[in-house]
Amino acid sequence: MAIGGGNTEKLFVDACRDELFSHHLYRSLASKPFVDRGIREALLRASEDEYRHYIFWKSIVGECSDRFLRLRVFLCTLMFYLFGLTATLKYLESKERNAIEVYNEVARLRPDLREAVEKIAADEDRHETEFISGIDEARVRYIGAITLGISDALVELTGIYTGSLGAFESALSAGLAGLLAGIAASISMDIASYAQARNEGRARPGIVALYTSLSYIAVALLLALPYFIVSSILAAFVAMVVAAIAVVAYMTFYVAVLHSRSYAKEFTETALLIFGVSLLLYILGSVLGEVFGVRPV
Repeated sequence: MAIGGGNTEKLFVDACRDELFSHHLYRSLASKPFVDRGIREALLRASEDEYRHYIFWKSIVGECSDRFLRLRVFLCTLMFYLFGLTATLKYLESKERNAIEVYNEVARLRPDLREAVEKIAADEDRHETEFISGIDEARVRYIGAITLGISDALVELTGIYTGSLGAFESALSAGLAGLLAGIAASISMDIASYAQARNEGRARPGIVALYTSLSYIAVALLLALPYFIVSSILAAFVAMVVAAIAVVAYMTFYVAVLHSRSYAKEFTETALLIFGVSLLLYILGSVLGEVFGVRPV
């Protein structure tokens, strides 16, 4: 079958490769633990649809294998373990929406394929509806509480550790100060989150408070860890900053995918806020260290 111009052929080949990738990925995700029966069946149905789409495109362009297919499937499977099924499928469906735009362009360039391409686009829309409506992950239900705990911990504790550069010389002393502050703050966050959720009439306020405090203490432990491993306060601080950036990158990517926001914008705003506060507290810690002579701790 005649394909058309160079741009048209590339569109067809890319569509063929994407369908083959989706077929293998959905089948892979369906075999993973913690995927309930309903969404597993939806994934398997989608996998069959994607294979049928692949056969359609292959009949037009011929062989369209992708040498990076296994790597792409592996990376998306890794994303499933890191971010959960909801975020993974939301990310994939954002790519599917791009694919639907491609299908519309294909239909414009090749009117003889319009009916078949519109059927493929309808299948992609159905997949998105089935996936999102069939998933109920706790981390998604309580994403607000988790984000609150993580954000507060990052702002407060990076500020404390940055300020400690101007007030402490001992990494252990700085680590203990930060860890104790983190534990105390997590208890305070737990109580405040419970009271807020209860006053707002939210269901299961105890669970909301638990997710908030656990996310806070998890970040507190992670940021404190370098101070108990290395003796140099500067080296511990650098490791803490790297850990904080990793947490920011993880959380902002997760939230950006769930809410279809710009990841770069979310990451930049959050990182600037956190490290802006840290810089101010470093200056304050340095001044207080000089005024009260606590630097030799």
